[in-house]
Amino acid sequence: MIIMSQSFIADAMFKKLARWLRIFGVDVEYAEIPDNEILALLMLYPSKALLTQDVQLHERAQRRGFKSFLVPRDIPMEDQIASIFREFNLKFEDFPSKTVCPDCNGPLEVVTKSKVKGKVLENVYKRHRKFWLCTKCGKAYWEGTHWKRINETAERVKSKLRP
Repeated sequence: MIIMSQSFIADAMFKKLARWLRIFGVDVEYAEIPDNEILALLMLYPSKALLTQDVQLHERAQRRGFKSFLVPRDIPMEDQIASIFREFNLKFEDFPSKTVCPDCNGPLEVVTKSKVKGKVLENVYKRHRKFWLCTKCGKAYWEGTHWKRINETAERVKSKLRP
C-alpha cells in the first residue's frame, strides 16, 4: 500500500514559503484568493490542509472540519518549514529527488540538454549538462548559482528536524 504525503493549500501570505516547500517536494497549491474562496477550495479538496497565519481563517477552517495549521509568526522561514514537516510528519530525506516546480507545483523530469535549447540562455546551455523541465508549465531548471543557497537552506531545515 502506498501512503500519500499530505498536500496543502497555502494562503496569500505564503507565496515564498509555498515555493520553498515545493523545492522540498511538498505538494502545495498557492491560493491568492479571498478567504471564502479558500474555504470553498478546501470543500473541493478535503484531504488538503490549509497553511495560514490568519487566525480567523484558521478557526473558520477548523470549525468546518478541515485540517488547518497556523504557521508560527516571527520566526525564520527554515523554522516555519520545519514546523510544517513536524506537524504533518513529512519526510525530508527525499530532497532533492522529489522537488516539484516552485512556480506551478508541476512534476519535474530530467531531460536531455537538447530539450532545453532555446528555453534557457545560451551561456546557461553551454555551462550546464543536467536540466529539468516542468511537465506542467514547461519551465527549465538547472543547478545554477542558486543551487548552493538551496542546499544550505535544506541543511538548516534538516538540522532543525533532527531529534
